[in-house]
Order: sequence, then structure tokens, then C-alpha cells
Amino acid sequence: MRVWVSKTFAAHLPRLYRSNQSIRMTTLPTDSSPALRVMLGGDVMLGRLVKECILRFGVDYPLGLISDLMQRADLTIVNLECAITAATDIWPGARKAFYFGAPPQAVDALVDAGIDLVSLANNHVLDYGVEGLMDTLRHLRGNGIRHAGAGVDIDEALAPAIIERGGLRFGMAAFCDHQADFAAHKGSPGIAWLDFDDEPAVIESWRNALASMRRAAVDWPILSLHWGPNMVLRPSDRFVRLAHAAIDMGWKILFGHSAHVFQGIEIYHGCPIFYATGDLVDDYYVDPDFDNDHQLLFELELAGTALRRIRLYPVFIERCQTVIANDAQFGRIADRMTAACAEMGTKVQRSGKEIWIYRH
Repeated sequence: MRVWVSKTFAAHLPRLYRSNQSIRMTTLPTDSSPALRVMLGGDVMLGRLVKECILRFGVDYPLGLISDLMQRADLTIVNLECAITAATDIWPGARKAFYFGAPPQAVDALVDAGIDLVSLANNHVLDYGVEGLMDTLRHLRGNGIRHAGAGVDIDEALAPAIIERGGLRFGMAAFCDHQADFAAHKGSPGIAWLDFDDEPAVIESWRNALASMRRAAVDWPILSLHWGPNMVLRPSDRFVRLAHAAIDMGWKILFGHSAHVFQGIEIYHGCPIFYATGDLVDDYYVDPDFDNDHQLLFELELAGTALRRIRLYPVFIERCQTVIANDAQFGRIADRMTAACAEMGTKVQRSGKEIWIYRH
């Protein structure tokens, strides 16, 4: 039995919030056959109360208890739903309900969790203005974390991040349909923003991004989308239509987020569509109708340029900290995902503490 608690984090355990989940041991599934593993996590929000926990308990507080699981992947990708900055001046546009700013040392939380690549195309990366975005880019670059979806101008915001792992080239482009005033332009920083009401323009943007990856000989093009409203358990008909169009044009993984809850996974023409991957860590109010503290990590096992399997790892967010789900939480998450995937024609298989999806 292997204990999935990072050695770095273990030293902090006596002074952290403790629960039966936060010190729980679990045996995670292994596979002796060769595979390249890509881990997807949803929104990572390190501001507000999570920020206070980082300042009080250390940088490994939010994700330290699942870091070993994340680190074992060959490539780990999340949506970074905050600015990493010491800036205090908020975005000068229309007043928002929430502003998410993480302290500069929060970048170490990403590093220690093994995160290699982040999407920045979201409605919070400019919460602390252009200075906050520039700080975020600087902290990520200084720590070897690649990014897509935002930059010093529209060209950088649209540019794909390309990473090689195990002889394969992965590329990710990221887009967001929230907050038009965050959009990057020629000569001005911001995000890769899209108006999803204009479907022809969306399709054209995706084709252009895919073309640049093909020129770079990318084997696995990943389309990251921060789209749709919060607390929605199913994608809209429009999102399903657009997701299918993306796969039809040649994208091989669609990585969706924004809903704060996970949605069913569709395998379309052999390619996985993650309409919504939920949250990985946050301080949000828990809605009992949506169980948004019950979340998942998603591990894709790839054989060359083909999807072999998707492993699902139930996790639980408690007091600004993510832990491996206990038995009751595991069952609740597994049942909900099984039902959500069934609606998409995807069969979830389960044996004991393992949950997985095979490619059809």
C-alpha cells in the first residue's frame, strides 16, 4: 500500500485543519503496461480564503494532499482561476462580485503539485488589472509552468503552448466566453475571448489555432474552453454542437471548465470531450443541490496518438484544501459521474476503488 501524502506537506500536518479525509490512506490503481498519462484538473482558485490559508499554513496547504497523485502524470493541466500577484488595485471595469488574487508564493503550490501547463483564458486572471496579469505571467515563466489563453497582446493570448512528453507533442490553445472587457487586442494585454453567439467566428478561431499546431507537428491538440454558466450539470445543445465541430476539425481533447461542477464525459469519434471538469480547489459556498465540494481529477492514458482509457479520481474540497475522497464521498461522486456519462452514451466502469472509462 502506498500512502499518497507528499513528504513536503507531511511536515505541516500537525498545524493544519484535520479531518478523517485529510490523513486517509488509499491504494491507487496501477497499470504495468506502458502508457503516457495526462492529468486534467478543473479550476484552481488560490485567492480569498485559500490565500489566507496559504499565508498561514504554507504553500502546500491547498493541493499538498493530492500532489503525489498529480505528480505521477507525465503532463498535468489545470485552469488557473486567479491572478498570482501582490497588486491591490482591482480591474477598473464594471464592479464584480468576486476578485481572485493569490499571493506571489502561491506559484509554488502549482509547482509542488506537479502542474506543467495552465489555462489563463478565464474571467478572473485580470481581476487585479494588467499588473496582476503581468505578475502572473512572470511567476509562471519563472517557474517553468507553461500557459495559454492570455498574454501581453492578442497574438500571445492566441498562441498555443506546446510541450513534448514521451516523444509526443502536446499543444493547448485556450479561449473564454466570459467578460468581454478582458479581451486582448493588438497592443493591449488580455485573454483570448470569444462570443459564442457568433458560431462562425468561433469555428474560425479554432481552425486558426489548430492550423498553427499542425504547423508545429503537434500530435495531441487540446482545446481549453472556459465556457458557460456556473452550477450547470449538463452542457447546452449549442456546446455539444460546437464540441463535435471541434473534434470533427481535428482537435483531439476538449478540456472544458467554468461550471464549478463536473459534467458527463463524451467519447466522440474516439476523442474525449470534457464539457466541464469542475473545480480542483476553491473556497466557494457549497450548494447542497450540486455538491460542488465533490470533485474529480481526470487521468487520460494514451497509447501513441490513441486514447486508451480515462481514470477518474474522486476528491473532496474541505476548508480550502483538496483531499482524496473518503468512502461515502467516493460513492456519491462515482454514482453521479456514472449517470452523467450514461446520458452521453459513455459507460463508466467501477471495481472497488477504481473508476475508469475505456475508449469505445
